[in-house]
Amino acid sequence: MTEGVLKAIGETDQMVALNRHAQGDWGNVSENEALTNNDGMLKGGRLFSSYQSEFGVAFHVVTEANRSLTWLKLREE
Repeated sequence: MTEGVLKAIGETDQMVALNRHAQGDWGNVSENEALTNNDGMLKGGRLFSSYQSEFGVAFHVVTEANRSLTWLKLREE
């Protein structure tokens, strides 16, 4: 997680987002990004999700194509 996420996003919101991301619920992404994610699930591409905390702070979950790292970042980071 980035420093911004640690300061602005509560642990519950973090865990809910990670769970949704792992289940293929990409949150607030465009239709094109959702299709790219679905294709990435099958072919090993990068995965990108976007969510909002209970207080309205936008943040993203990103999984690298090789699945070595998943991280959370604020939209502006």
